[in-house]
Amino acid sequence: MRTQEEILERIESRKEDDMLGFEVYEYINALDFDHAKPYLVPGVTAEQWKVETKEDTLKRAKEYMPFAIGKAEDQRGISANRSIMHYIAWLWLLEEDSLLQKVEYEYETNYHSYGMPILEMIQEHFGWRA
Repeated sequence: MRTQEEILERIESRKEDDMLGFEVYEYINALDFDHAKPYLVPGVTAEQWKVETKEDTLKRAKEYMPFAIGKAEDQRGISANRSIMHYIAWLWLLEEDSLLQKVEYEYETNYHSYGMPILEMIQEHFGWRA
């Protein structure tokens, strides 16, 4: 997993292009309470905060895949796009840099079919195909 400093830098570098926070929100989950506190709603305590581990992130990404595929298949434009933004964040956190580079390239230059080719690339990489 990335360091706390790397995550903070990533948040700052990505938040301008992520006006609705779909990608940036995922990075906050990997911060410890002290680093996450400026991004949390008032009243959240250290006891309530759970830092997401690499295993947690990978599990969440895998469990989210059927939902993401459903959004692509149903041609749900904003939701399908949002799914890809989640995966960009998760791949970055997981330090899957080679795959991330391919995903970002496809997302930025060849996004079509509601992101289905990108989701298929991710499934194949992790062996998640049913």
